Amino acid sequence: MGANNDSELPIDDLWGKVLGKNIYTATMSRIRFGELLSLIRFDDKQTRTERRKQDKFCPIREVFYKIDELFVKYYIPSAHLTIDEMLSLFRGRCPFKVFMKDKPGKYGILIRMLSDTRYILKMEVYAGKDERPAEESAKAVVRRLVKPLEGTGRNVTTDRYYTSIELAEELYNDDKLTLVGTLKSNRRHIPEELKKTQGRELYSSRFLFTDPKTGKAPVTLVSYITRLKPTKNLLLLSTQHNDRKVDESTEKKKTDVNLYYNETKRGIDSIDQITRHHSVKRGTRRWPLSIFFTLIDIACLNGGTIFMKNNPDWNKKKHNVRRLYMLELGQQLVRPVVEERAKNIIGFQKPIISAIESVLGKTLPSTSVAVPSGASYSRGRCHLCLKTKSSKRKKTK
Repeated sequence: MGANNDSELPIDDLWGKVLGKNIYTATMSRIRFGELLSLIRFDDKQTRTERRKQDKFCPIREVFYKIDELFVKYYIPSAHLTIDEMLSLFRGRCPFKVFMKDKPGKYGILIRMLSDTRYILKMEVYAGKDERPAEESAKAVVRRLVKPLEGTGRNVTTDRYYTSIELAEELYNDDKLTLVGTLKSNRRHIPEELKKTQGRELYSSRFLFTDPKTGKAPVTLVSYITRLKPTKNLLLLSTQHNDRKVDESTEKKKTDVNLYYNETKRGIDSIDQITRHHSVKRGTRRWPLSIFFTLIDIACLNGGTIFMKNNPDWNKKKHNVRRLYMLELGQQLVRPVVEERAKNIIGFQKPIISAIESVLGKTLPSTSVAVPSGASYSRGRCHLCLKTKSSKRKKTK
């Protein structure tokens, strides 16, 4: 449904004669699909009330982090990773639903994540304040997310909400990771020389470096003037760069730190757009089910990334490779179910049999008994004896 952008269609249309598709009809009935959506749960309802007092995310926490462990297990290492946030859109009742100021009209559940260009390696949900230990500082969030990368020497890119000099030093000294990110001007330990903008030229840069004699992490700070009248500067931090290199070939004369940040940061925006473009998410008033749909979207994205890296020539010349991958994945997932269903088609209506034959690509045995469209079973008789709506009961003496 995500590949075909059918997730927003009503269930009746998905199984209908006009807008419906054979793969839905062949896999299961419309009634069964509706029952699965209404009955699916992810925890023990008997103990949920007690667990919810200490953990608001308990209805789906176990499933969420089981899937998160799989993402870490099958990750193909990359040198550059990014920490940012994505929003699982949801408008129903949820105790930790947030409103994004930078995205007008967007309500939902906030997911913090560590990602590659098109692979989400580590996730955690902001579940609001509860009775668990207070570990929601930005630095604590980053340290938890980068735990699978400890000692690997990779770089992590963060935005100004997470970036700080203390975090950069801890990652460099304790986890053997470098950090590149933008900084808020009110962060501690930022010298006044970098904050001042008066008298500076447009697109000019100032650099400050940690004195190597101190033995501390080699932190580089950059102040870059992005606008005049009023003058505005961009503060950046890096423990990967230790020079004053500037791109003199362009008018804006951006520093290497700025260019690196822009290159590695753009991946997170594409992830958010990609998962929403072909989403399996259906309308629901239950936030655990909404999170589950988001997990399926992320799993499809991660699975596609791994598949493309292992099969780089698969549909290489086509622009909609992700949709083709989702279609192929969906067909392979439902095929065993359809094959099992095809073993006994007695009582199935002809449109269902035709749908099964279409999905399997073969003709089912003609000896099977099918129910014509509009036919029903007669009461009190053998299930093989059928009567249609137009038939009349014969009177017997």
